Amino acid sequence: MSGDTRERILTVANELFTEQGYEGTSLREIADRLDITKAALYYHFRSKDEILQTLLEPFDVLIEEMLQRLDDAHDVEAWNDVLTWIVGQIFDYLDFFRLVDRNRHVVDLQLARAERDHAEMHARVEAAAHAAASSVTEEVRMIAALGAVTGFDDWAPTLLKDADPLVLQRELSAVVRDILGVTQPV
Repeated sequence: MSGDTRERILTVANELFTEQGYEGTSLREIADRLDITKAALYYHFRSKDEILQTLLEPFDVLIEEMLQRLDDAHDVEAWNDVLTWIVGQIFDYLDFFRLVDRNRHVVDLQLARAERDHAEMHARVEAAAHAAASSVTEEVRMIAALGAVTGFDDWAPTLLKDADPLVLQRELSAVVRDILGVTQPV
């Protein structure tokens, strides 16, 4: 039952943080929506920051898996496969992207705390692209395709929220293929 309460807290916190923002949501509101005491809430989470950090953790797992897949990709076609996989994952994480879009400032502060990890991630991506590319042209295309996919939520949050997910997935995958110069699979 304790794990169930923890999950319910995270679900409600995610909803409230998305609806009214992290800064506009109090622990009291989360507890009230769940019909539990603040003390019960504190039993599971010491602070609102800890709740937010926990909500961000699944994305860290996704990023690590993407990095591992990029490390293992040894050519442009393999990068296409990884980026197409990431495009598919975007739609499994829509609630996360809505949370981030509504709370960009707070999420940026959380990410700034992990700056070392962010720098390591950039170095890993650059090394993976360099190792997989057979030319500077391919390396530029790999990084540009990755930027197109990973930056999509920053530049088009409304489109991500409102457009048909199947159309977005098809079009983003086509953009990746175009940037990489990979032909469409038959």
